[in-house]
Amino acid sequence: MTQAPDTRRRTLLSCATYWRWAAFWLWFGLLVPALAHASLPDPDNGQMTVERALWVDPTGEASLEQALEQVYAPAPRIVARGYRADATWLRVTVPATPADNLWVTIQPLYLDDVQVFSRSWQPDGTRGPWTLRQEGDRHPFAGKELRTLLFSLRLDTSPTEPTVFYVRLRTTSTHAMYVSVRTSTSALDFEGQILLGLGLYLGVVLVLAWMSAVRFVITRDALWALNVLLQSGTALLAVFYVGVSAKYLLPEAPRGVDQAMSTVLCGHVFLSVLYYRKFAATFQASSWVVWAYTLVLLALPWQLWLIWNDQARPALVLNSNLLLLASLLGMGANWFFRIEDVRLRWTVRCTYTAQTVYLVVFVLPLLGVGQMTLLHLYPALLVNLFASVMQHLVLARRDQLSLQATQRLEREMQAAQSELRAQQAQLSVTTSFVGMLLHELKNPLASVRLATLNLLRTAHQWSPDSIKRLGNIQAAVDGMDAVLDRCRQVDRLDSGAWTTAKVATDAAGLLADAMARSAAPARLRVEGPEQLAAHLDVQSFLTMVGNLLDNALGYSPPGSMVDVKLTAHAGGHGRPEHLVVTVRNAVGKAGLPDAKQVFDKYYRSEGAHLRTGSGLGLYLVKNLASLAGGGVDLQVEMQPLADAAAGSVASASFVVFSLWLPCR
Repeated sequence: MTQAPDTRRRTLLSCATYWRWAAFWLWFGLLVPALAHASLPDPDNGQMTVERALWVDPTGEASLEQALEQVYAPAPRIVARGYRADATWLRVTVPATPADNLWVTIQPLYLDDVQVFSRSWQPDGTRGPWTLRQEGDRHPFAGKELRTLLFSLRLDTSPTEPTVFYVRLRTTSTHAMYVSVRTSTSALDFEGQILLGLGLYLGVVLVLAWMSAVRFVITRDALWALNVLLQSGTALLAVFYVGVSAKYLLPEAPRGVDQAMSTVLCGHVFLSVLYYRKFAATFQASSWVVWAYTLVLLALPWQLWLIWNDQARPALVLNSNLLLLASLLGMGANWFFRIEDVRLRWTVRCTYTAQTVYLVVFVLPLLGVGQMTLLHLYPALLVNLFASVMQHLVLARRDQLSLQATQRLEREMQAAQSELRAQQAQLSVTTSFVGMLLHELKNPLASVRLATLNLLRTAHQWSPDSIKRLGNIQAAVDGMDAVLDRCRQVDRLDSGAWTTAKVATDAAGLLADAMARSAAPARLRVEGPEQLAAHLDVQSFLTMVGNLLDNALGYSPPGSMVDVKLTAHAGGHGRPEHLVVTVRNAVGKAGLPDAKQVFDKYYRSEGAHLRTGSGLGLYLVKNLASLAGGGVDLQVEMQPLADAAAGSVASASFVVFSLWLPCR
């Protein structure tokens, strides 16, 4: 037995939900302690206490000799000066130490050009000449002194005197730099921790990307596809952030690594904004929010042009500002998202708020505002991880609500179908009963009619009063027979058994036939063409016109004339080429009908109960006209009386029914 598509879909979603949570908690449980350990190195674990001092070269062209003559100001552990075109000089003083095999490590790993000036100690205890060693992603990885992910250099120290070296930084990225001195063992351990953290980080992100891809295959939802792209971009950004690309992918192409890093940064922001634009549109945000996101997206071509024309600094400054702008926009706009589920609504709000607060706290130091910590050196990693997890949880919750809504609709549909089947069964029983009842009533009515006719043939034997009574019996039988016919016709119409077949015919001839079949043809006054070619369903046309004529003759004053008019119209006012049959009669004792109810099933005005009827004739006219693509309406006309007494005002009321039908 095969599963229905909806059942298979629910099964796949349930499996995806199980594996999503299992993988998430597994990776999250391993990631948090690893990242905390890797991001916050222990100062006592082989790291030296050093003194740092700062001087800014506004021209960016000062030589070492000029830098040596400057006055340096005390510097914080991590230097943060924002996006600058000048050069940053850092003087680092290492106290006398017996430790050997010390390394200078420099972070972050996306700095362009880092120059380290140091002097070696000679055997006689004097200092040698200044030597220049270069690091940064503008220099090939293959030419590095130490093949480590971190910018690492050996440092020669003295057990009796302090050792001083200078670090000069020029970069298109933010002037954020952390210089430390540690033992080689500590540096290698630190790099191992970075690789472990990167592996776990990529594991979480790639698992989320894989699960998003599974969701996209199941749901075909564009948001899941964008989520896959965004997670993939997050993984790629992490690879560039920690220097893996320079070491393993492009060790001989430093310019390509630098441009690729800038491109990935801008591309990741572009994917983030594209995702949140679709997210805002999905949750019916205001149109100005979607347009604002769209304007942010338009900056990418300009950024790429700047990057690949060696002007990465303005592109990255613009990127940081666009990121802040999009975050602030999202934090304000998400309060206007149309999200009915309370849990999902507050999850979205908290996610946007947390991301915005994080970005404000972490991006401002990159712009030179506020103090910087080790975590600020790689600001995108943690917020991207948080965003990846929360985006997945939000979309998963949305899918869960969608699935629940689908299941609820299925249950309601099944209940409605069950109720419909029950009603159809009841209708079938009722129809059978009505059909049997109509058939059984027809036989005695036919007998009564036949007996009445036989008695009327011997009218000369009866008194005038008896003849009148026989006439009343005959009229009552005809009325009951008409009621039964209408009940049978309405039953066919409501059950869907009424079939139509348009044929080419003469509408004027059909109208004449209907008038001839009426109860009082002599009272009908017709106006219209002698012939009118049209495509009509003959049975429906005769039924509609017959009911209108019967209604006019029955509820107009006895002996009064009924005006019947047939006209053809070329179309217009939303109607195709059509014909109109107008039936106009004076108002009788029954009074004016209620225009709002006159076409309702079983409706009869209070005065109409003086005459036999079912309240089905006009209901039948309206529904048959709709079935044919036409319609019927009622109007009341007031006409002054020609023989009104002098000085008095009198008028007569007329009821006008207009039936229009397409004739092609």
